[in-house]
Amino acid sequence: MRNIPTQSLTIGISIILLSLFPAFNVQAQKGANKIELKVYSENDQKQSCPQKVIVTEIPRPYQEGSFATDGSVNLSEYANNISITANNSFSTTWVGTLKPKYVKCFASAGITKIDGEKYTGNTNYLRLHFVKGKVYFMLDLAGGFDPNDYPLIVLKQGMKTGNPVWTWGGTD
Repeated sequence: MRNIPTQSLTIGISIILLSLFPAFNVQAQKGANKIELKVYSENDQKQSCPQKVIVTEIPRPYQEGSFATDGSVNLSEYANNISITANNSFSTTWVGTLKPKYVKCFASAGITKIDGEKYTGNTNYLRLHFVKGKVYFMLDLAGGFDPNDYPLIVLKQGMKTGNPVWTWGGTD
């Protein structure tokens, strides 16, 4: 086996690592999005409702022909026994029994901020209802479309460590 001089090996590895930095930078720019759902309460005593609920969505790395986003919400902070009650290609609804602190909450919530910036979009695809001791969390992509005018679709929905998780996407 041939001995490769240390200096040549170091230069070769450095060139390979430097070529990877742009890819790392793109990944860093596409980090998690913190989506704030502001809770609008009908209760006289607003403390029976949370002020906001935070959803996390993470765009997946580029894949030729399509895009996808993974999402989750820590609904178990407010409710127990969370499960999917309805789903189809365009929407999914999870429902849970509110914890005693929130059981009297009567409210709804929708997107108001993304990463601390005011949400100016016109599709409120993430919504919450607090009604009669239950919380309903909805991922509803109906009316949303991708760059090719195909509808956005729910690719996966489920539960992870007691909380709703999903993936939605479309074509590019």
